[in-house]
Amino acid sequence: MSVGARGGRVPAGGSVLQGIGGAGDWLTANADPGSRVRVAEVVRDTSGRRVELDGDDSIVSAAPTLVKDGRVDIDAAAEGVVDPQDLSFGYAWANARQPRTMAGVDARGRLILATVDGRQTGGSAGFTLYEAAEFVHSLGAVQALNLDGGGSTAMAVRGALVNNPSDATGERAVGDTVQVLPKESPGTLAR
Repeated sequence: MSVGARGGRVPAGGSVLQGIGGAGDWLTANADPGSRVRVAEVVRDTSGRRVELDGDDSIVSAAPTLVKDGRVDIDAAAEGVVDPQDLSFGYAWANARQPRTMAGVDARGRLILATVDGRQTGGSAGFTLYEAAEFVHSLGAVQALNLDGGGSTAMAVRGALVNNPSDATGERAVGDTVQVLPKESPGTLAR
């Protein structure tokens, strides 16, 4: 384990613990190379109250917020997506056009999922975070956030890929997905 700037390789059998901004400062002050770090999983709402989770809940990493209370509202630095002190961290990701996936809800509570392709010569260049926010807002979102971007941006409907991922090899293998499944009707056996 080493302490320092981003980059480098993870040795075989090794691991990486990364933090930016305040989280990076905390790690520097509290985590020593070769020592164990205990992690507690606690989810809190914006008021700091603990959110109790059960077996029916799922969590996905997503940031930053794009639309809040019906207005475009992005604070990528406060959400830890970019570091204003280190413009090499996330700045180009936020301000350059990239493939993006956005999720939101409209005023009636209906789910909005949108994916935009990017990095394509003669095709879609993608969106900056601000353009993504404007787009999902134009679809009627009153609350929305950025789910993902780059080469892992993919959307499938009924099992068929409906966009053109930017990786030269096509759809990228990823470790997690957001899925919208039909509600089970009474008497339906869970699979």
